[in-house]
Amino acid sequence: MHTRNMALTGLFTALIVISSQVSIPIGPVPITLQVMFILLAGVVLGSRLGPASVLVWVLLGVFGLPVFAQGKAGAAILIGPTGGYILGYFVCTYIVGYVAEHFELTYKNIAAAMVAGLAVIYAVGLAGFMLSFQYVLHKAMTLDKALNLAVLPFLPLDLVKTAVAVYIGVRVRRALLKAGLIGAKQPV
Repeated sequence: MHTRNMALTGLFTALIVISSQVSIPIGPVPITLQVMFILLAGVVLGSRLGPASVLVWVLLGVFGLPVFAQGKAGAAILIGPTGGYILGYFVCTYIVGYVAEHFELTYKNIAAAMVAGLAVIYAVGLAGFMLSFQYVLHKAMTLDKALNLAVLPFLPLDLVKTAVAVYIGVRVRRALLKAGLIGAKQPV
């Protein structure tokens, strides 16, 4: 991996760590700024380095550094109520990165990719949320209740964060492409 790619991956890992700490606890899943930086990692870094920045963040947390929301750490987070969202972040960054690399870099294309990525985060996150309550916490959770706890409170603000990420992400990626700092398809 090129030094520049390692630096960009590390930068986005740091941004994800910082955005994880900006949190408002409203229940089992807190409101954070993570989604915006997950989306930005995908569009700016692409389909390989975007997920790599998420992987480094997850590994830091699994190995005990307090990088998850509300300063949490440890592998148990991955089977807790927010574990599905973390898995969804990988897929989201890949989708957004793939579109950024292989399609015309327009606000419309990136917005569509980010909305699709956000839908994946919610789908995988909701499944993980329900499975965590069922098998780890041993509490039954209906789909309706899970939607009201783990999706609906977050959707309006996540759509705003997505709009901000579309605008910033397209502008930053265009600038990096123009400067020759990244290629349309980045080498590893």
